[in-house]
Amino acid sequence: MLPGFLRDSYKQYKDDTDWFATWLVNVAKRSPQDPGSNVELSAAADNKYATTVSQLLAHGKAVAKSAIDVPASVLARARRAIKLRNDVTSHYLGKGDVASNRRHAHFVLVLEEICELLEWKTSKEKKDGKQPPPTDAQAWLNRFAALTVEEAEDIPESIAAATSKDIVKVEVVEEENTEEGRDAHLSEAYFRLLCLFHDLENWRAFISQTWTEYRDLKIDLMTASVVTDNALQLARDLINEVVDRWPHELPGGQMSLQELLYENACLARGVIEPPSTELGMTFNEKMADVADWAYVPTATLLNSFVPVMQKDTLPGCFGTYDPQADRANMNAPEKFNEDKLILLELLPGFCVVEMFNVPIPVKDEITRGFVEFARDKQVSLWLCFAAQILLDTYHIMRRSRLSAFDDLRMSGLRIARVIEDFWKLSKTHPQPRFWPKEGDEEIKRIRDCVSTFIEQDSLQPIRRAAAQEISHDLSEHPDHLLFSRNPVLSGTLMMHLNLRMQTVGQGLVTQWYDVQQLAFLYNLAQQVPGGPKLVWPDIEVFIKIHSESRIFVGDRPKDASQSLNRLEIATGISSAARFACNSRHRGGAFHRPDTDGSQNARALQPTTKVANLFRPLYMSGDSSRVISHASVEKLLDELSAEATAKTGKPKKGKKAAKELVLSAKPQQLLGRKWSNTHNIGPLQLLALIKSKLSEEEPVILFNYFGMHKRAVELLRLIRDKEHHKFSQYFTAGYMPDESMISNIVILVHHVARGSAMSGQQLGLASGRGSQVVSRIVVSCRDVMSAYLKKNGDAACRELRTFCKNKAQVKVLMGSGDDLRDRDADESFGYWFGLEEVLGPTAMASLVTGIPAA
Repeated sequence: MLPGFLRDSYKQYKDDTDWFATWLVNVAKRSPQDPGSNVELSAAADNKYATTVSQLLAHGKAVAKSAIDVPASVLARARRAIKLRNDVTSHYLGKGDVASNRRHAHFVLVLEEICELLEWKTSKEKKDGKQPPPTDAQAWLNRFAALTVEEAEDIPESIAAATSKDIVKVEVVEEENTEEGRDAHLSEAYFRLLCLFHDLENWRAFISQTWTEYRDLKIDLMTASVVTDNALQLARDLINEVVDRWPHELPGGQMSLQELLYENACLARGVIEPPSTELGMTFNEKMADVADWAYVPTATLLNSFVPVMQKDTLPGCFGTYDPQADRANMNAPEKFNEDKLILLELLPGFCVVEMFNVPIPVKDEITRGFVEFARDKQVSLWLCFAAQILLDTYHIMRRSRLSAFDDLRMSGLRIARVIEDFWKLSKTHPQPRFWPKEGDEEIKRIRDCVSTFIEQDSLQPIRRAAAQEISHDLSEHPDHLLFSRNPVLSGTLMMHLNLRMQTVGQGLVTQWYDVQQLAFLYNLAQQVPGGPKLVWPDIEVFIKIHSESRIFVGDRPKDASQSLNRLEIATGISSAARFACNSRHRGGAFHRPDTDGSQNARALQPTTKVANLFRPLYMSGDSSRVISHASVEKLLDELSAEATAKTGKPKKGKKAAKELVLSAKPQQLLGRKWSNTHNIGPLQLLALIKSKLSEEEPVILFNYFGMHKRAVELLRLIRDKEHHKFSQYFTAGYMPDESMISNIVILVHHVARGSAMSGQQLGLASGRGSQVVSRIVVSCRDVMSAYLKKNGDAACRELRTFCKNKAQVKVLMGSGDDLRDRDADESFGYWFGLEEVLGPTAMASLVTGIPAA
């Protein structure tokens, strides 16, 4: 079942009509003009009062004759319901039987009549005759603004002194026409079915655009795959919800729903012809568009594969797919045959996974669904939808069909190189006591995963062994068939590996605490006047990712004393405790680094809000629901708080509505909608996930292992240059072993603070603007400056090379904010407006911020 806070088309339609009816009936019953004002409203068992369409019209006429003002949001919700129903049914009922059109539009006509009666009562101000009437787009913007801005407390003002106990919830009951048997299928249940396929069509278009953006290098593979995978999970929930509630008197089963939809469309269009079986299709060629809309072709292909899947057999292929063919010039039979080649090339791979229980680290919904199909041999509507999504990705990327696996391979090679460099570095120092054995084991497991599934093809040996066992001639298959033919699986595996690398990398830097301590030294060295300017882009990005307050325990320190105090707080080291008379650190050991300091250090945490939402699913393989009310509520509340902090407290009232719509960004409007209603549309959630996850790509790919490696190299250079001074100030045992090399930063801070205190005592810093600078800090700055000229932006160069979201890389490095905002809002605004049932012109105005002409 779809999570309760997500509103599909039908739920939105019912919410709007029932909400409008509730307002209308409760207002009308207090009007003397209402014919039923003296009748006591009796609520049903579920505390809802049922009213018919004709009764609703009578209530509307009574309110129109009264002196009650009608809030704009009331008519906005009614008109949204009208437009939604017209959009959903127009594909079928806009053609064919006129009587059916009239019968199906009866409720819509009544709603439109009520809206016309109440339209003039929405404005308290006197209309200026000189002003031209608003255009349709302007009217939609006003209605959308009312839906977005007006608070719930604006509505009860028009219900006199009614209390919440006096308000009766109303449910509209549409009268069914039972006189003609041929109209029995045109019921509200059938409209529910149309809404289901309407939503699936919109989700399919959204996923297609997502993969188009990936093909055009606008988003990364992880984002496209995660969005697709979760859209398929939501589609499964929505389909199951509709099927479970389908009336028993109508044909049951998910396949019969597709057949029912197709047959009724044929009747509505007057196409009474047999299927085009001579062309190899189970539907008529003239109805190919409706068949595709109802996923009949994919259902046919999947059902044809069921007899082939037999025990102790390995299904073969039915031809060779040509990605260079021009699909745009193909007719329906040619497209059908091409889809057959694509699906039947991939399905044997899923059979191998099911037959031999191949342990894939993380499975996407497509892989999971087809493995279940290979086991149960049951074709469902959801499986047809998932198969169509897989086909759509083929057709979008047909000129570069292997690009998704190429990205995965490149990511795997990058991870392998990072791990190899880490292992080389680890051989140059003793095994740290603070680094747990589990950390090394996790790094080895990641390297083995890259070797097994990316550098090698784990399925090929299994296929060969199985074919030899059953004496079956094995047809040649390209390597990595499963990953190269399923881009979603490639993307989820990439997400899996990068999240694991991020987690263990942050753990490594936390335990060594070398990068953080160098951030303190870098900040201190920047305060040295004169000399070369110290620039370290990588550490600036590191600080920006984790925030100054996390790294520096507040804002950036201003001097050596403040920097040392903050550093000791961050590392858990206390110099004051070591000076105490009862200190355990005796014999002048107060200056030695704390060998257990890393245990008390401030641990780094992932700052990627959206990626953290999916971390249990794609990192550990936890198949439990990710998009739950609690998790999404936490995410949207955080984003809503950020939007409110940027824009200030929202203005109330109708006059500010349009101003808000045109000035606020779509993501801010979504945050405001969530804070007001605590429900959103599935497409709005998916668009938000796509936008935010794409922004988080550089943060996910940030190389903590490389930062650790360069930190150790830089610290060694400082130690080699200043070893004699460290030995002089802190004895020869200032560093127990090289695994504690990061703590020489604390020693530098002690010397710098001592120099500053000595300078103050000697009066060297008494002049205005004068500053005492420690020689050792100047020396460290010179070492860092020489090293960072070559290695200071290594992590940034890596991000620029491997990240698809180049604009966000610039943002992370301190430029490109405007470009990032435009690109993100343009796509997000369209899908946000689509589920708000706005027209194309109004949506364009919403996205661009330009008022409709």
